[in-house]
Amino acid sequence: MRQGKVIRAAGGFFAVLDQRGSEYQCRARGSLKKNKGNLIVGDEVMFKPLQETTDDSRGEGVVEEVLPRRNFLPRPPVANVDQVIVVMSLKNPGCDWQIISRMAVLAEKENLPVVVCLNKTDLISRDQLSELDSRLDPFPYPVIFTSALSGRGTSELKDRLAGSCSALAGPSGVGKSTLLNLVQPGLCLQTGQVSEKIGRGKHTTRQAALLPLDSGGSVVDTPGFNRLDFKSLEPKQLADYFPELEALRGRCRFRDCLHLHEPNCAVTEELGKTVNSMRYEHYKYFIEELNQQ
Repeated sequence: MRQGKVIRAAGGFFAVLDQRGSEYQCRARGSLKKNKGNLIVGDEVMFKPLQETTDDSRGEGVVEEVLPRRNFLPRPPVANVDQVIVVMSLKNPGCDWQIISRMAVLAEKENLPVVVCLNKTDLISRDQLSELDSRLDPFPYPVIFTSALSGRGTSELKDRLAGSCSALAGPSGVGKSTLLNLVQPGLCLQTGQVSEKIGRGKHTTRQAALLPLDSGGSVVDTPGFNRLDFKSLEPKQLADYFPELEALRGRCRFRDCLHLHEPNCAVTEELGKTVNSMRYEHYKYFIEELNQQ
């Protein structure tokens, strides 16, 4: 048997790249075959080659075992990444800050670093960008401002991707595939337009795919999404996944403080200082959502 990594998954077939760089089209055997959800892009697997790769065709094989995952993101479903880059556009479609915070919670739950990429800066004015800078002071994550049209920020994004396995996540139409085409010429990923009627993009990326980069890293280009739900999270756990709130742990009057209406709460006292007011509104909304589950 050989070890490899799942780089694409579709229709019950899994493209597996072995440690020598050869690609095999595999099926899953046994219990894995019964539940295809157990095998996702990024998984390290043990597989049995049935036909070796040649210059003219990919090899074939059977996946026998999924090795333990370092981490797992449920949506987009991907495993064993080093960081999450959340991509949003500032206009067409507009930025959904709540989805950024939702994605960040899921990444924090897996101890994954988060980078926020705000695309389509060419569609807003300098005054709007300046106002945005003020809105993000303070903000707990690195922010990259990009424009696929002008090329702004693409070098910084390329540097962030270099040497790591990154999951690029965000709604449809924000420009994920377009940015990747700029960062890695030759990928030729399909890009799409944003619907004027519904204000959202079409799904040009149908399945997650692990793409190699000349920088030595790799990136998972994922299908867009417009909704993320929290599962198996308790309200009292949520603050652990907001780093700016977790940093204030132990400074509240009450040990079980939920940072809502309790007296002498360090979080509410730090609003607008070390705690971003917008992020705190997201936290309160998520608490209410979790209480209703």
